[in-house]
Amino acid sequence: MSDRICIEGLKVEGLIGVYPHEQDVPQRLVVDLCAETNTQAAGRSEQLVDTLDYDRLADCARTVIRERHHNLIETVAERIAARVLSFHQGKVKSVTVRVEKPGAVADADLAAVEITRSL
Repeated sequence: MSDRICIEGLKVEGLIGVYPHEQDVPQRLVVDLCAETNTQAAGRSEQLVDTLDYDRLADCARTVIRERHHNLIETVAERIAARVLSFHQGKVKSVTVRVEKPGAVADADLAAVEITRSL
């Protein structure tokens, strides 16, 4: 079984970056995440308790990004993945997290990292 619940394009302002000019100025990060889970029970019952709540998944990303300054988007991705796996323990088998930093590289739309982590 390979059911996935995904959120794409979640925009969150946070402190990110290693350069001095990035230390105190919030920047926008864009997060995509897909959690592998079993959606059969929810498909039958139509009850939120039987699935993953999109808002709670999004809150995992928001909380990580806003809780402190991060130097690297790699760190943000790892912390989001760990939070999702911990917070939704027993419901999430694995999670794929993509973190984009628009405008990070001159002449490019964005820089991004994508990771997949499982229990």
